[in-house]
Amino acid sequence: MRIAMLHWAFPPTIGGVETHLFMVCPALARRGHQVGVLTGAINGETQEELWQGVYLRRTPLLDLNSLTPALIEEKRAAIAEEMNRFFTTFKPDLVHAHNMHYFSPVHTEILMEFKKRYGFPVILTAHNVWEDELFKEMLRFRHDWDGIIAVSHFIKREMVAAGYPAEKIVVIHHGLAYRHFLARTENPEIRRVIREAAGDKKIIFHPARMSLAKGSDVVVKAFRRVKETCPSTFLLLAGTDKTVDWGAVQQKEIAQIKELIHYLGLEKDILIRFFSWEEIPAAYRESDIVVYPSAFQEPFGIALLEAMALGKPLVVTRVGGMPEIVLDGETGFVVPPRDPEALADKLIFLLQHPEKAQELGEKALKRFKEKFSLEEMLKAMTNYYHLIWRRSTREKGAPSYSAAGR
Repeated sequence: MRIAMLHWAFPPTIGGVETHLFMVCPALARRGHQVGVLTGAINGETQEELWQGVYLRRTPLLDLNSLTPALIEEKRAAIAEEMNRFFTTFKPDLVHAHNMHYFSPVHTEILMEFKKRYGFPVILTAHNVWEDELFKEMLRFRHDWDGIIAVSHFIKREMVAAGYPAEKIVVIHHGLAYRHFLARTENPEIRRVIREAAGDKKIIFHPARMSLAKGSDVVVKAFRRVKETCPSTFLLLAGTDKTVDWGAVQQKEIAQIKELIHYLGLEKDILIRFFSWEEIPAAYRESDIVVYPSAFQEPFGIALLEAMALGKPLVVTRVGGMPEIVLDGETGFVVPPRDPEALADKLIFLLQHPEKAQELGEKALKRFKEKFSLEEMLKAMTNYYHLIWRRSTREKGAPSYSAAGR
């Protein structure tokens, strides 16, 4: 099957959707599918390449870090030309769009125009939901998707509550390429950097981008109390380079979090460092506990799978889809959001009871292997592709990319 993927960003830009695509696209290619990706540009330049068997086209016309709504409207014709070039060059049997139920009505309008012209079915994966006016505006496309994948039962409930048709939505949890992930845990340079800063202290790792939404301020506040009880501990924050940052809000929040670290006198006990997709497995390996105290309704959390794959105990917040992954008291702990005291309590418990921490980590690894492998996710996804494709061809025939289209 010829599968076209659409998303605003792709590694080296880092984020949950980007990591998902980075794993899924070459895995589909290895299984005999032809995969094309249309995504945002790096440094504003249009680029084409064949990457791990995947046709990859980067264009500034999908780079939402640099496109304002007014500029998108101004460039509508150019966006349509770019998308048309991609579709007529790659000729997909099916288009799989990621988070295109938000961000840009113009891009989604154009996608639906080409869906009608060429006759390809379009699947949406909803990696997130929102509560603002733009999300409500994008509801006008809710019946245009041929199928919708929700990354968690939480996301499905939210989508249905917003007005999306329940019968079109299936839940397919993310998966992780276990062997490939393990192969990247050996990195002497990352180990050196971390151990030069932390020494032989126990390491608490927060692998999310630094932001208030991800609870970076909460973990810093909790860490102050952890240090009082367990002084031989160190906090590792993953930093923020090459992450999607609409409106430059993130830089303001980073400054706020750094100011908090300075105010609490924790500079010598915290390392902030960006880890690339290739480097971050080694950072997990050096850690003893992984913490993910999101303050917003986290839709899923691939970072949780990464921690589980290395048998690390987790402390997460009771928001969004995370309680579907981490079983409280069995594979980690689940605490209320924006509660530094509750977070500190669980971190201190794990540090003071290493045998319990090891038990939780072992159970987390077992759950990961049973429920969240890349193989299980790909099986569910490709079965869904074939279901939607067969239904579409029965109703409309196969896609046609003749000069006249349809």
